[in-house]
Amino acid sequence: MSQSGNSRRGSSITDLRMTLLTGFAFVLVIILVTSCIVYFAPKAPTSVISGSSTNCAADSPYGFTTIHADAQLVGAYKQLGVCWVRYQYHWGQQKSHPGIEVDTGVYNWGPVDAAIAAMNAANIHVDFAIQYAPEWRLSQVCKGVVFLPGPDDMAQFAKIIATRYDGKHGHGHIDAFEIGNEEYDSFFIKSDPSSIQCRTANYYGPVLKAGYQAIKAVNPHVLVGMFGMWYQNLQHVKDFMTYLYAHGYGKYMDYMNYHYYTYNDPAVAVGNQPSFDQWWQTMHEIATKYGFSEKPIWVTEVGWPTTFGFNVTQVVTPEVQAQRLQYIMDEAQKSHIIKRVFWFTINYGKQSDNIDPPSGPLPAFYMLQQIVRQRPVWS
Repeated sequence: MSQSGNSRRGSSITDLRMTLLTGFAFVLVIILVTSCIVYFAPKAPTSVISGSSTNCAADSPYGFTTIHADAQLVGAYKQLGVCWVRYQYHWGQQKSHPGIEVDTGVYNWGPVDAAIAAMNAANIHVDFAIQYAPEWRLSQVCKGVVFLPGPDDMAQFAKIIATRYDGKHGHGHIDAFEIGNEEYDSFFIKSDPSSIQCRTANYYGPVLKAGYQAIKAVNPHVLVGMFGMWYQNLQHVKDFMTYLYAHGYGKYMDYMNYHYYTYNDPAVAVGNQPSFDQWWQTMHEIATKYGFSEKPIWVTEVGWPTTFGFNVTQVVTPEVQAQRLQYIMDEAQKSHIIKRVFWFTINYGKQSDNIDPPSGPLPAFYMLQQIVRQRPVWS
Protein backbone atom coordinates (compact mmCIF):
# COMPACT_ATOMS: atom_id res chain seq x y z
CA MET A 1 0.00 0.00 0.00
CA SER A 2 1.25 3.52 -0.84
CA GLN A 3 2.37 6.00 1.84
CA SER A 4 -0.54 8.34 0.98
CA GLY A 5 -2.97 5.45 1.52
CA ASN A 6 -1.50 4.82 4.98
CA SER A 7 -1.92 8.53 5.83
CA ARG A 8 -5.53 8.51 4.84
CA ARG A 9 -6.11 5.32 6.83
CA GLY A 10 -4.42 6.83 9.92
CA SER A 11 -6.49 9.98 9.60
CA SER A 12 -9.73 7.96 9.40
CA ILE A 13 -8.81 5.94 12.48
CA THR A 14 -8.01 9.12 14.39
CA ASP A 15 -11.35 10.66 13.42
CA LEU A 16 -13.17 7.51 14.48
CA ARG A 17 -11.43 7.49 17.86
CA MET A 18 -12.31 11.15 18.43
CA THR A 19 -15.95 10.49 17.54
CA LEU A 20 -16.13 7.55 19.98
CA LEU A 21 -14.46 9.48 22.78
CA THR A 22 -16.81 12.43 22.27
CA GLY A 23 -19.85 10.14 22.34
CA PHE A 24 -18.63 8.36 25.46
CA ALA A 25 -18.00 11.66 27.22
CA PHE A 26 -21.48 12.86 26.31
CA VAL A 27 -23.09 9.70 27.70
CA LEU A 28 -21.01 9.96 30.89
CA VAL A 29 -22.14 13.56 31.43
CA ILE A 30 -25.80 12.53 30.96
CA ILE A 31 -25.40 9.75 33.56
CA LEU A 32 -23.73 12.06 36.08
CA VAL A 33 -26.34 14.78 35.65
CA THR A 34 -29.18 12.26 36.02
CA SER A 35 -27.61 10.79 39.16
CA CYS A 36 -27.28 14.22 40.73
CA ILE A 37 -30.90 15.05 39.99
CA VAL A 38 -32.07 11.81 41.59
CA TYR A 39 -29.76 12.17 44.60
CA PHE A 40 -30.63 15.75 45.40
CA ALA A 41 -34.33 15.54 44.56
CA PRO A 42 -36.68 15.88 47.58
CA LYS A 43 -37.41 12.48 49.07
CA ALA A 44 -40.86 11.30 50.08
CA PRO A 45 -41.19 10.94 53.85
CA THR A 46 -40.80 7.43 55.23
CA SER A 47 -44.02 6.12 56.74
CA VAL A 48 -43.92 4.53 60.18
CA ILE A 49 -45.68 1.59 58.57
CA SER A 50 -43.68 0.53 55.54
CA GLY A 51 -43.80 -3.18 56.10
CA SER A 52 -40.62 -3.11 58.16
CA SER A 53 -40.26 -2.72 61.90
CA THR A 54 -37.08 -0.67 61.35
CA ASN A 55 -39.29 2.42 60.85
CA CYS A 56 -41.08 2.02 64.18
CA ALA A 57 -41.93 5.16 66.09
CA ALA A 58 -42.02 5.30 69.88
CA ASP A 59 -45.55 6.76 69.75
CA SER A 60 -46.91 3.72 67.91
CA PRO A 61 -49.88 2.45 69.95
CA TYR A 62 -49.74 -1.22 68.94
CA GLY A 63 -48.01 -4.15 70.60
CA PHE A 64 -48.28 -7.74 71.77
CA THR A 65 -47.63 -9.46 75.07
CA THR A 66 -45.63 -12.65 74.53
CA ILE A 67 -42.95 -14.82 76.10
CA HIS A 68 -40.99 -15.15 72.85
CA ALA A 69 -39.11 -12.08 71.61
CA ASP A 70 -37.03 -13.51 68.79
CA ALA A 71 -36.48 -13.55 65.02
CA GLN A 72 -39.88 -15.16 64.43
CA LEU A 73 -41.56 -12.30 66.27
CA VAL A 74 -39.62 -9.78 64.21
CA GLY A 75 -40.87 -11.46 61.05
CA ALA A 76 -44.48 -11.23 62.18
CA TYR A 77 -44.01 -7.60 63.24
CA LYS A 78 -42.65 -6.70 59.81
CA GLN A 79 -45.84 -8.03 58.27
CA LEU A 80 -48.05 -6.20 60.75
CA GLY A 81 -46.15 -2.94 61.22
CA VAL A 82 -46.32 -3.37 65.00
CA CYS A 83 -43.71 -1.53 67.04
CA TRP A 84 -43.96 -2.57 70.72
CA VAL A 85 -43.56 -5.85 72.55
CA ARG A 86 -44.41 -6.54 76.17
CA TYR A 87 -41.85 -9.21 76.81
CA GLN A 88 -42.58 -11.52 79.73
CA TYR A 89 -39.78 -13.23 81.60
CA HIS A 90 -40.10 -13.86 85.32
CA TRP A 91 -37.95 -12.43 88.07
CA GLY A 92 -37.98 -15.85 89.75
CA GLN A 93 -38.87 -19.29 88.38
CA GLN A 94 -42.58 -20.10 88.48
CA LYS A 95 -43.24 -23.81 88.00
CA SER A 96 -42.02 -24.59 84.46
CA HIS A 97 -41.32 -20.95 83.62
CA PRO A 98 -37.67 -20.00 84.21
CA GLY A 99 -36.60 -16.86 86.05
CA ILE A 100 -33.74 -14.38 86.11
CA GLU A 101 -32.70 -14.72 89.75
CA VAL A 102 -31.86 -18.42 90.11
CA ASP A 103 -30.51 -18.15 93.66
CA THR A 104 -30.07 -15.33 96.13
CA GLY A 105 -28.07 -12.70 94.24
CA VAL A 106 -27.33 -15.11 91.37
CA TYR A 107 -28.75 -14.08 87.99
CA ASN A 108 -29.12 -15.77 84.62
CA TRP A 109 -29.46 -12.92 82.14
CA GLY A 110 -28.81 -14.96 78.99
CA PRO A 111 -32.37 -15.36 77.64
CA VAL A 112 -33.33 -11.76 78.43
CA ASP A 113 -30.09 -10.40 76.95
CA ALA A 114 -30.79 -12.28 73.72
CA ALA A 115 -34.37 -11.04 73.54
CA ILE A 116 -33.48 -7.41 74.19
CA ALA A 117 -30.65 -7.54 71.64
CA ALA A 118 -33.00 -8.95 68.99
CA MET A 119 -35.66 -6.33 69.66
CA ASN A 120 -33.19 -3.44 69.75
CA ALA A 121 -31.66 -4.59 66.44
CA ALA A 122 -35.13 -4.53 64.86
CA ASN A 123 -36.03 -1.16 66.42
CA ILE A 124 -38.91 -2.77 68.32
CA HIS A 125 -39.69 -1.00 71.59
CA VAL A 126 -39.72 -3.13 74.75
CA ASP A 127 -41.99 -3.02 77.78
CA PHE A 128 -40.85 -5.33 80.58
CA ALA A 129 -42.90 -6.27 83.63
CA ILE A 130 -40.91 -6.97 86.81
CA GLN A 131 -43.10 -9.87 87.82
CA TYR A 132 -43.27 -12.87 90.11
CA ALA A 133 -40.37 -12.58 92.54
CA PRO A 134 -38.54 -15.72 93.73
CA GLU A 135 -39.67 -17.13 97.05
CA TRP A 136 -36.64 -15.78 98.92
CA ARG A 137 -37.69 -12.25 97.90
CA LEU A 138 -41.22 -12.56 99.28
CA SER A 139 -41.87 -10.79 102.57
CA GLN A 140 -45.46 -9.53 102.62
CA VAL A 141 -47.93 -11.78 104.41
CA CYS A 142 -51.69 -12.17 104.06
CA LYS A 143 -53.87 -14.89 105.60
CA GLY A 144 -50.71 -16.56 106.88
CA VAL A 145 -49.17 -16.83 103.41
CA VAL A 146 -45.98 -15.04 102.29
CA PHE A 147 -47.06 -13.93 98.84
CA LEU A 148 -45.50 -10.67 97.59
CA PRO A 149 -42.13 -8.90 97.66
CA GLY A 150 -41.69 -5.85 99.84
CA PRO A 151 -40.44 -2.40 98.83
CA ASP A 152 -36.77 -3.11 99.60
CA ASP A 153 -36.54 -6.24 97.47
CA MET A 154 -38.37 -4.55 94.61
CA ALA A 155 -36.08 -1.51 94.78
CA GLN A 156 -32.97 -3.67 94.75
CA PHE A 157 -33.93 -5.77 91.75
CA ALA A 158 -35.47 -2.83 89.86
CA LYS A 159 -32.18 -0.94 90.16
CA ILE A 160 -30.21 -3.95 88.91
CA ILE A 161 -32.37 -4.59 85.85
CA ALA A 162 -32.77 -0.89 84.99
CA THR A 163 -28.99 -0.43 85.10
CA ARG A 164 -28.31 -3.46 82.95
CA TYR A 165 -30.72 -2.31 80.25
CA ASP A 166 -30.15 1.44 80.30
CA GLY A 167 -28.34 1.40 76.96
CA LYS A 168 -25.00 2.26 78.55
CA HIS A 169 -23.71 -1.07 79.81
CA GLY A 170 -23.52 -3.17 76.66
CA HIS A 171 -26.77 -5.06 77.10
CA GLY A 172 -29.16 -2.87 75.11
CA HIS A 173 -32.08 -0.86 76.41
CA ILE A 174 -35.61 -1.38 77.66
CA ASP A 175 -38.10 1.41 76.92
CA ALA A 176 -40.61 0.83 79.73
CA PHE A 177 -40.96 -1.13 82.94
CA GLU A 178 -44.03 -2.23 84.86
CA ILE A 179 -43.88 -2.75 88.60
CA GLY A 180 -45.48 -6.17 88.77
CA ASN A 181 -47.97 -8.12 86.72
CA GLU A 182 -51.28 -9.64 87.78
CA GLU A 183 -49.96 -11.00 91.10
CA TYR A 184 -50.95 -7.82 92.97
CA ASP A 185 -54.70 -8.38 92.59
CA SER A 186 -55.13 -12.07 91.83
CA PHE A 187 -54.16 -13.88 95.05
CA PHE A 188 -56.79 -16.32 96.27
CA ILE A 189 -56.99 -19.36 98.54
CA LYS A 190 -59.70 -21.74 97.31
CA SER A 191 -60.50 -22.95 100.81
CA ASP A 192 -60.75 -19.40 102.16
CA PRO A 193 -63.00 -16.99 100.20
CA SER A 194 -62.03 -14.19 102.59
CA SER A 195 -58.52 -14.30 101.10
CA ILE A 196 -59.83 -11.94 98.45
CA GLN A 197 -58.89 -9.19 100.92
CA CYS A 198 -55.28 -9.88 99.95
CA ARG A 199 -55.95 -8.05 96.67
CA THR A 200 -56.07 -4.61 98.28
CA ALA A 201 -53.81 -1.75 97.24
CA ASN A 202 -52.06 -1.33 100.59
CA TYR A 203 -49.81 -4.27 99.65
CA TYR A 204 -48.93 -2.64 96.35
CA GLY A 205 -48.52 1.11 96.89
CA PRO A 206 -45.16 1.01 98.73
CA VAL A 207 -43.79 -1.53 96.22
CA LEU A 208 -44.82 0.70 93.31
CA LYS A 209 -43.11 3.72 94.86
CA ALA A 210 -39.92 1.81 95.63
CA GLY A 211 -39.65 0.33 92.15
CA TYR A 212 -40.42 3.61 90.42
CA GLN A 213 -37.85 5.58 92.39
CA ALA A 214 -35.15 2.95 91.92
CA ILE A 215 -35.61 2.85 88.15
CA LYS A 216 -35.86 6.61 87.70
CA ALA A 217 -32.67 7.11 89.75
CA VAL A 218 -30.86 5.00 87.15
CA ASN A 219 -32.65 6.26 84.03
CA PRO A 220 -34.95 9.28 84.43
CA HIS A 221 -36.18 8.97 80.84
CA VAL A 222 -37.46 5.38 80.89
CA LEU A 223 -41.21 4.92 81.41
CA VAL A 224 -42.41 3.19 84.58
CA GLY A 225 -46.01 2.07 84.92
CA MET A 226 -48.18 0.30 87.45
CA PHE A 227 -48.94 -3.42 87.17
CA GLY A 228 -51.70 -4.70 84.89
CA MET A 229 -54.84 -4.95 87.03
CA TRP A 230 -56.52 -8.30 86.54
CA TYR A 231 -59.47 -8.69 88.90
CA GLN A 232 -62.61 -8.12 86.82
CA ASN A 233 -64.66 -6.30 89.44
CA LEU A 234 -65.72 -2.67 89.13
CA GLN A 235 -65.80 -1.96 92.86
CA HIS A 236 -62.32 -3.43 93.17
CA VAL A 237 -61.06 -1.11 90.43
CA LYS A 238 -62.58 1.88 92.22
CA ASP A 239 -61.22 0.91 95.64
CA PHE A 240 -57.75 0.01 94.39
CA MET A 241 -57.17 3.13 92.30
CA THR A 242 -58.71 5.42 94.92
CA TYR A 243 -56.32 4.04 97.53
CA LEU A 244 -53.29 4.60 95.31
CA TYR A 245 -54.18 8.21 94.52
CA ALA A 246 -55.49 9.09 97.99
CA HIS A 247 -52.23 7.85 99.54
CA GLY A 248 -49.97 9.81 97.19
CA TYR A 249 -48.87 7.06 94.82
CA GLY A 250 -50.21 8.73 91.67
CA LYS A 251 -46.89 10.44 91.02
CA TYR A 252 -45.06 7.11 91.07
CA MET A 253 -46.43 5.81 87.79
CA ASP A 254 -46.10 7.19 84.28
CA TYR A 255 -49.18 5.27 83.18
CA MET A 256 -52.04 3.27 84.64
CA ASN A 257 -52.55 -0.25 83.39
CA TYR A 258 -55.15 -2.99 83.15
CA HIS A 259 -55.78 -6.36 81.52
CA TYR A 260 -59.13 -6.99 79.96
CA TYR A 261 -60.32 -10.59 79.73
CA THR A 262 -63.92 -11.66 79.37
CA TYR A 263 -65.87 -14.24 77.43
CA ASN A 264 -68.56 -11.63 76.98
CA ASP A 265 -69.06 -8.75 74.58
CA PRO A 266 -66.51 -6.08 75.65
CA ALA A 267 -69.08 -3.36 75.00
CA VAL A 268 -71.35 -4.69 77.74
CA ALA A 269 -70.94 -4.76 81.52
CA VAL A 270 -72.10 -8.03 83.07
CA GLY A 271 -72.87 -7.90 86.78
CA ASN A 272 -69.80 -6.56 88.60
CA GLN A 273 -67.61 -7.07 85.55
CA PRO A 274 -67.05 -3.74 83.79
CA SER A 275 -67.17 -3.23 80.06
CA PHE A 276 -63.92 -2.30 78.33
CA ASP A 277 -64.83 1.40 78.30
CA GLN A 278 -66.21 1.40 81.82
CA TRP A 279 -62.89 0.16 83.19
CA TRP A 280 -60.71 2.86 81.63
CA GLN A 281 -63.30 5.55 82.35
CA THR A 282 -63.33 4.59 86.03
CA MET A 283 -59.55 4.77 86.27
CA HIS A 284 -59.50 8.10 84.46
CA GLU A 285 -62.21 9.62 86.65
CA ILE A 286 -60.32 8.73 89.83
CA ALA A 287 -57.02 10.03 88.46
CA THR A 288 -58.74 13.28 87.45
CA LYS A 289 -60.27 13.68 90.91
CA TYR A 290 -56.78 13.68 92.41
CA GLY A 291 -55.23 16.05 89.88
CA PHE A 292 -53.87 13.57 87.32
CA SER A 293 -56.28 14.13 84.42
CA GLU A 294 -53.48 13.66 81.88
CA LYS A 295 -52.33 10.32 83.27
CA PRO A 296 -52.39 7.87 80.33
CA ILE A 297 -53.56 4.28 80.40
CA TRP A 298 -51.98 1.26 78.76
CA VAL A 299 -53.96 -1.93 78.19
CA THR A 300 -51.14 -4.45 78.36
CA GLU A 301 -53.19 -7.61 77.87
CA VAL A 302 -56.47 -8.21 76.06
CA GLY A 303 -57.59 -11.08 73.89
CA TRP A 304 -60.04 -13.90 73.20
CA PRO A 305 -59.25 -17.60 72.79
CA THR A 306 -60.32 -19.51 69.69
CA THR A 307 -59.22 -22.96 70.88
CA PHE A 308 -59.55 -24.82 74.17
CA GLY A 309 -56.45 -25.05 76.32
CA PHE A 310 -55.08 -24.43 79.81
CA ASN A 311 -57.78 -22.75 81.95
CA VAL A 312 -59.86 -22.06 78.82
CA THR A 313 -63.49 -23.14 79.23
CA GLN A 314 -65.09 -21.02 76.49
CA VAL A 315 -63.94 -19.96 73.04
CA VAL A 316 -65.04 -17.61 70.28
CA THR A 317 -64.82 -18.11 66.55
CA PRO A 318 -61.83 -16.60 64.73
CA GLU A 319 -64.24 -14.15 63.10
CA VAL A 320 -65.55 -12.94 66.47
CA GLN A 321 -61.98 -12.62 67.74
CA ALA A 322 -61.21 -10.31 64.80
CA GLN A 323 -64.35 -8.26 65.42
CA ARG A 324 -63.43 -7.78 69.07
CA LEU A 325 -59.89 -6.79 68.18
CA GLN A 326 -61.31 -4.10 65.92
CA TYR A 327 -63.68 -2.91 68.67
CA ILE A 328 -60.89 -2.68 71.26
CA MET A 329 -58.59 -0.73 68.95
CA ASP A 330 -61.39 1.63 67.89
CA GLU A 331 -62.47 2.33 71.46
CA ALA A 332 -58.91 2.78 72.66
CA GLN A 333 -58.18 5.35 69.98
CA LYS A 334 -61.41 7.24 70.64
CA SER A 335 -60.70 7.40 74.37
CA HIS A 336 -57.71 9.76 73.96
CA ILE A 337 -56.60 8.36 77.33
CA ILE A 338 -55.52 4.87 76.32
CA LYS A 339 -52.19 5.36 74.59
CA ARG A 340 -51.12 1.78 73.92
CA VAL A 341 -52.73 -1.65 73.54
CA PHE A 342 -50.80 -4.92 73.77
CA TRP A 343 -52.84 -7.76 72.29
CA PHE A 344 -52.52 -11.20 73.81
CA THR A 345 -50.93 -12.90 71.96
CA ILE A 346 -48.62 -13.81 69.08
CA ASN A 347 -45.55 -16.02 68.54
CA TYR A 348 -46.80 -18.27 71.33
CA GLY A 349 -47.24 -21.66 69.67
CA LYS A 350 -50.61 -23.29 70.29
CA GLN A 351 -51.61 -20.90 73.07
CA SER A 352 -55.38 -20.46 72.84
CA ASP A 353 -55.35 -16.69 72.18
CA ASN A 354 -52.60 -16.72 69.54
CA ILE A 355 -53.72 -14.88 66.40
CA ASP A 356 -50.91 -16.42 64.35
CA PRO A 357 -50.81 -20.10 65.42
CA PRO A 358 -48.65 -22.73 63.71
CA SER A 359 -51.55 -23.50 61.36
CA GLY A 360 -51.40 -19.96 59.94
CA PRO A 361 -52.66 -16.41 60.59
CA LEU A 362 -56.25 -15.97 61.79
CA PRO A 363 -58.62 -13.20 60.64
CA ALA A 364 -57.56 -11.09 63.65
CA PHE A 365 -54.02 -11.00 62.24
CA TYR A 366 -55.21 -9.44 59.00
CA MET A 367 -57.62 -7.18 60.84
CA LEU A 368 -54.77 -5.72 62.88
CA GLN A 369 -52.60 -5.41 59.79
CA GLN A 370 -55.33 -3.36 58.11
CA ILE A 371 -55.86 -1.16 61.20
CA VAL A 372 -52.16 -0.38 61.54
CA ARG A 373 -51.88 0.56 57.87
CA GLN A 374 -54.84 2.91 58.15
CA ARG A 375 -53.88 4.39 61.54
CA PRO A 376 -50.16 3.90 62.27
CA VAL A 377 -50.40 6.40 65.13
CA TRP A 378 -53.32 7.86 67.09
CA SER A 379 -53.92 11.56 67.26
